[in-house]
Amino acid sequence: MNILIAKITPDNNGFLALKEESMAAGFNMLRRLEENWLNGQNRFDKPGENLLGFYADGLLIAVCGLNQDPYMPSVRAGRLRHLYVGIEWRRMRAGITLLKTILEGSERWFDFINTNAPQSAFSFYEGAGFIPLADAGNVTHRLYMNTYQLHSLN
Repeated sequence: MNILIAKITPDNNGFLALKEESMAAGFNMLRRLEENWLNGQNRFDKPGENLLGFYADGLLIAVCGLNQDPYMPSVRAGRLRHLYVGIEWRRMRAGITLLKTILEGSERWFDFINTNAPQSAFSFYEGAGFIPLADAGNVTHRLYMNTYQLHSLN
């Protein structure tokens, strides 16, 4: 299988199909990603930010973004956004591989990474080293970059 992880935009081949799949499964993150991209609200273009797609044999199977956290006062706070893995590709390491890639080098920009995960993804994030937070508003999990090591994401 030919695998490629690369920067993307909602205009990339396969994004529409992945967005439609995610919406049919009850997730709106890729719809919001596209809307915010088109209206200019979030283009993943600030220091440390990135939007990546995971391709398997030319098919876009997963998407993940990393932003400065807009809900935190410090630009050193990151936020993992819009992580979605196609249904047929789950439990095949695509999500963890994409997460490792987007986090690689992010300690240069961020002290910690927040996310607001659906409950169905809690075990994924906790297995990747994110710490669950209680009563933290729009943050369910946080990864501290000073304790994070890429090799810990097996």
